[in-house]
Amino acid sequence: MKTKHVLYFVVGVLAILGTLMAVFPKDGIRLTDEWVLYFPSFREMFLDKNKNRIDTDSIVGNQINIDSLMLLNDSTKEIDLEELKKLLTPLEFPEDKPHALDNFFAKLNNLNNEQKVRIMHYGDSQIEGDRITAYFRSKLQGKYGGLGMGLCSPVAVYSQFSIIQENSPNWYRYTGFGMIDNNISHKKYGPMIAFNRFAPPTDSIWTRPKTKYAGWLSFSKSDIGYSNTKKFKEIYIYYGNAKEKSRISILSNNEILVTDSLQKGDTLFVYKYVSSDYLENVKLEFEGFDSPDIYAISLEDATGVYVDNIALRGSSGTVFTTTHGGLLVQSFNLLGTDLFILQFGGNSVPYIEDKKSAEQFGNYFYYQLAFLKNAVPNSCFIVIGPSDMAVKLKADFETYPNLENIIEEIKKATHKAGGVYWDMYKAMGGKNSMAAWVNADPPLAGTDYTHFTPYGTSVIANMFYNAFILEATDYTKRVKNEQADK
Repeated sequence: MKTKHVLYFVVGVLAILGTLMAVFPKDGIRLTDEWVLYFPSFREMFLDKNKNRIDTDSIVGNQINIDSLMLLNDSTKEIDLEELKKLLTPLEFPEDKPHALDNFFAKLNNLNNEQKVRIMHYGDSQIEGDRITAYFRSKLQGKYGGLGMGLCSPVAVYSQFSIIQENSPNWYRYTGFGMIDNNISHKKYGPMIAFNRFAPPTDSIWTRPKTKYAGWLSFSKSDIGYSNTKKFKEIYIYYGNAKEKSRISILSNNEILVTDSLQKGDTLFVYKYVSSDYLENVKLEFEGFDSPDIYAISLEDATGVYVDNIALRGSSGTVFTTTHGGLLVQSFNLLGTDLFILQFGGNSVPYIEDKKSAEQFGNYFYYQLAFLKNAVPNSCFIVIGPSDMAVKLKADFETYPNLENIIEEIKKATHKAGGVYWDMYKAMGGKNSMAAWVNADPPLAGTDYTHFTPYGTSVIANMFYNAFILEATDYTKRVKNEQADK
């Protein structure tokens, strides 16, 4: 074959390929429900090889220990907070409410009188196992005081490192999200949007069984948990909806501390036990002809900050308006909720196909925030937006197409409701950052391209804590300046 023929052939092939690059549909040609035929564009082939490269080494290396840079209430240090803010992904306040967290920061700075401050951290599977919450709680309790992890699900739903939970095998769990059991005729799920029973559920024609039911729960220290969660003095049991009284015994290291009764009735009850000494390993034994709906167990000290981890796997966060509002309001008031942290959105990402459906989700989410604000008028709330999430498009893992639309709508809903937003997506590095976090050494995220590894969890939790403490410091400085000017 002559040289010119080879040249004609190569030029012809390149021309065909160039034509295909120019005219082939960007979204490919769908062959079946599962198969799509793609052809790379000129940009994808030659210009986008290094697109949106995220330097995770820089993200990790630039992490700061904000507590080492400043001390709250320390007038000897003059920190340029605006300059420091440039090193962080800061909290974003509504334009008309630049001091939306002042109520909470005032209580935090007045703990001697307030005794306790409570933060309820609701989220999806991204916070399961006390992830993110545990780090945030440990840092706050180290600064402001407090021992114990706060609210626990009576029956452990998933493994966690903060505390070891075990239970007898006869417990029943019912949730107000996900797969809802149709045998439950009410919507009284309580503050963890789920309840547990050691006896089967009852109805209006219940009759006393011939024998009693019994069950037990145990809470013991974890060798790998933060030290602040390993001991406590106060045990609270939130329960209700029982046909008869039941017996409870509280044991520590197999020694009975107290035997008492849980009340019968439809209302919300709180059983409280206070120990004179710190407890590390506790067992709760129950017995009765009926079990109350046990909404939560809380492990606390007499004072300090409490941060509850409430993970709702698979939830989009639109659950508060679909459960019994009266019980939720009563629960929040008894708990003394001062700050809500809501971390949702990720479970909706794969199903939102366009900007309009993102706007609809934002509206649904706004109603949840409005409900919480109405339920606890003096409370504040922070919304942590979804992380980057990646899906395989052609040969690469890339950010879900409508993720940024979803984030924008969640942020709008948050500010409309008077809340504060923290952009976890931005903190990670923005578009296509999840792939970089997965491929980091050591990995910062798992190969599901959705959830953080333990190491990545500590990195992202530190980012959020830094942003939070920066605003707490700004509040303290602002109040001091105002008092000095008087």
